[in-house]
Amino acid sequence: RRRRRRAPLLVATPHQSSTADSPTFQQTRPLLNITMLATIGYGVASFVIAFVLAALLGSDGGALSKEFPWQFRLAAACRTPVLMLIVVPLSFIRGKYTLARRRLRRYLRGPGGKAAAIRHAAHVDSISEQLRAWDRGGRKRKLRTARSNWAAMSTKLGSNKEECNQIALGHMNEILDVDEDGLTLTCEPGVTMGELTDELLPLGLMLQSHIEMESITIGGLAMGFGIETNSHKVGLFQESVLEYEFVDSHGRRHSVTKDQPELFYALPWSYGTVGFLTSLKVKLLRTQPYVRVEYLPTSSAAELTSQLQRLAALGEGQAPDFLEATLYDRDNAVIQAGYFDARPSTAAPLNRINVWYKPFYYRHVETALRSGAFQESIPLQHFLHRFTRSIFWELEDMIPFSNHPLYRALWGWLGPPEVSLLKLAQGPVIRRASVYAHVVQASLPTAQAGRASSPADPPPVAANPPPLGGSQESIMPLWRLPEGIAKFDDWFGAYPLLVFPVRIFDHSSETGGSSGLLTPRAAEIEQGEASGLWVDLGAYGVPRAVREGAVWDAKENIRAMEHWTREVGGWQALYTDIFCTPTELRQMFDFSLLDKARKRHDGVDAFPEVYDKVKSEAGISDLSAELAAERAAAKKGTAAGRRSQSAATSVKSPPRRRSRSRSPRPIRG
Repeated sequence: RRRRRRAPLLVATPHQSSTADSPTFQQTRPLLNITMLATIGYGVASFVIAFVLAALLGSDGGALSKEFPWQFRLAAACRTPVLMLIVVPLSFIRGKYTLARRRLRRYLRGPGGKAAAIRHAAHVDSISEQLRAWDRGGRKRKLRTARSNWAAMSTKLGSNKEECNQIALGHMNEILDVDEDGLTLTCEPGVTMGELTDELLPLGLMLQSHIEMESITIGGLAMGFGIETNSHKVGLFQESVLEYEFVDSHGRRHSVTKDQPELFYALPWSYGTVGFLTSLKVKLLRTQPYVRVEYLPTSSAAELTSQLQRLAALGEGQAPDFLEATLYDRDNAVIQAGYFDARPSTAAPLNRINVWYKPFYYRHVETALRSGAFQESIPLQHFLHRFTRSIFWELEDMIPFSNHPLYRALWGWLGPPEVSLLKLAQGPVIRRASVYAHVVQASLPTAQAGRASSPADPPPVAANPPPLGGSQESIMPLWRLPEGIAKFDDWFGAYPLLVFPVRIFDHSSETGGSSGLLTPRAAEIEQGEASGLWVDLGAYGVPRAVREGAVWDAKENIRAMEHWTREVGGWQALYTDIFCTPTELRQMFDFSLLDKARKRHDGVDAFPEVYDKVKSEAGISDLSAELAAERAAAKKGTAAGRRSQSAATSVKSPPRRRSRSRSPRPIRG
């Protein structure tokens, strides 16, 4: 008989018993699932509510015109919550990651030393090999770096690199040497101001020109535009450079000092059109741990100008170490004069301005207009990066309530959105649309004369567009500041305005005729000196006309600013969107030394012109009418010149019988 097999009886030991099989757990599992779903639902609902509230609070109340592209209208409605709930947290995470990686690398490697020199040599060899390969391949396309343009500190999203041969430079962010006795720093061009602050301040040192934005690289300052609040004494950043190292288009390595003045002074503002910068050596300053800042209100442009002239002209030991002003309307400004100090005092109490719950620095400065002059002591690190939290005053344009105590309490500790992430988040369509409503950008006419408008035309500017970051800056002789303020008020009407006095040095005696791209007019040089005082006037934000719902033609206004800047012997900052033509840019800057350097080092066929590197990406600015007018004028001038030359020849030379035989045309190679 077949016996039925019984299943073995399993006796659960205390270690084998499963909670999941217990009746109690089976009863509570649905409750746990419901709780989890409810938590997710509450989180999503909270996010949606916060998103909608931020969108409502971030609007000035005016609806965008339907003439705007739908992407722009959507961006205008969603920009504030997207920044607040997505970009700001991502910027916080990215910033903490970057800081941790930087400090870990500094702990493991340390600055300088033999290992740093070996790594640097490997970086340079890698760049040289890429360039030699391009050279052997026939030098077919222009050279550019492979760095994405969204990572650069400029208003431009596109890079104009699509048709170029891109060279991978790597990070190039090694600090090669800090000479505390000789007060010099040698580093690669990718080192940021934030890294240099971390490295130098504990040593009681800082750069001679230590720029306020932490993410700006030292190479960008050397090859482009660098100005700081002590520029009234030391000049632009380029005046602090002692040596450049670059690799030319053949892969050859060059070290350039003042012993080669024509090449040395050709490199500032050249934007890498001679070669790829691989390292530089710059001057350092000894510091004190605090800066005593005096806030001096003024009530007219004339008073502001005279006070800046007086303070800048004080002798050594009396002139402020730092000097700037913030203009809050056409008349009222606050001068900030800073002096190194060892410790706070009763007369100048301590104020840590960059603590996350504090009001933005420029709002704090504004209180001097109501309360009168006062002074305080600020830790040096806080002072050097005083505009990081508010991105100068751009953050309130992007998140209008960002200086409100409640926002600072809840979100202030996250810090500001990174400029690179702002650019990455907008995309080309929103970038092109937002250009039309912001001082830092430029716009096109709604429709050209003689034809109807089309979807490709930019919309008329009205209501509340979502501004991006950046500036329009003009460097002008200091005595012209009242006129410049009046014109900026007419062109832009955007406040506050940044006012940085800057000493421009004349190096023409060293080169035999030119100081480089920024060659000052002889009439502006102080008697008995090799320099003169200029002032950088910067407009940041949305123009008055746009805020009032009116049409603002940015192309017309920015071109007017550029024309006036050329007339008075000044210069425009080229990290902004420019609206001048190549010819007009050459009228503003002296390209004589740079042209020689490019020819001498075979850079003409290898690197784009400065104009091609700084111009806005395709679709942002339309200068076809201006370029056509220039070509027509040039053609007319050439024809007139030929006629006058022919007339002169006919007068001076007797008529000759024309021969029937023709000489053969030369073969064009």
